[in-house]
Amino acid sequence: MENKVCKKCQKPLPEGYKHKKCESCRNAQVQGVKNGLKATAGVAGVVASFAVVIVTKGKVNPKK
Repeated sequence: MENKVCKKCQKPLPEGYKHKKCESCRNAQVQGVKNGLKATAGVAGVVASFAVVIVTKGKVNPKK
């Protein structure tokens, strides 16, 4: 039987392991996706707030 290794870090994988990347590399990839989604949500929030200001022509006053 061949020895499987992680595609990214070349770490040997256990026999019968069904993924091509080790657990550490898979977790790093998931964390990167989560961080990207958080950044996208932040940018979307800023764009939405600017859109509200533009549509209402700045007449929204949250202090009232």
